[in-house]
Amino acid sequence: MPKHFMEEERTMIHQRLIEEGKEYWKRYGIRRTNLEDLCKAVGISKGSFYSFFDSKELFFMEILENSEKEIKESLMKVMLNQGGSEKQRFIEAFTLAFEEAGRNPWLVNFMANRGEYEYLMRKLPQDVIQKHIEGDDEDVEKLLKFLGVDERNFEIKTISAAIRGLFLLLLHEKELGEVPVENVTQVLLEGLAERIFGRD
Repeated sequence: MPKHFMEEERTMIHQRLIEEGKEYWKRYGIRRTNLEDLCKAVGISKGSFYSFFDSKELFFMEILENSEKEIKESLMKVMLNQGGSEKQRFIEAFTLAFEEAGRNPWLVNFMANRGEYEYLMRKLPQDVIQKHIEGDDEDVEKLLKFLGVDERNFEIKTISAAIRGLFLLLLHEKELGEVPVENVTQVLLEGLAERIFGRD
C-alpha cells in the first residue's frame, strides 16, 4: 500500500521525481526508464509513485511541460527587456528559446529521437495532447498581442503550428545534411517573422 505523505514531504518528493526523471530521460529515454529504479533513487516505493502521477507517460509529459514553461519565461524576458523592433525581438526571443532547448540534453535526445516522441504521443490520452496544443496556441496569441500584431490578419493556430514545426526540426536534424539545424531554423524563423511583421 502506498505511503501517505505530509504536504511538505509531497512537494519535496515531487520535485525529486522531476529532477531524477530528467536524468533518467537523458540516460535511458522514456520507454527504457524503469520506474522501480527511478523510485528507488528518490526513496519511495513504486506504488507511491502512482499517488503522484497516473502513469509514466503523464510523468514525463509534466517534465516536458515544466521545461517548456521555463523556455517560454526566458522568451518573454527577452521580449520585455530587449530593444529594437517587434520583429527583431521576436527573432531574438525564439533564437534564445532554441538555444535554451539545446541546453537540456534530455530534451534534445527526446526531440532527436523520433521513436520516443511518437511513443509518448501515442501513449498519452488524446485530451492531454489537445490541451497541450491549445496551451501553445494561447501562448502564441498572447505573444503576438504583446507585440502589437493585429490578430485579424493572421490565423493564430497556423503561426503556432509553424513555431512548433520549427522546434520539431530537431526530429529531422540528420536529414538536413551538413547544414547545422540552427542555421536552418534561423532562416525559417526570419521568414516567419517577415510574414508576421513585414519587411523592415
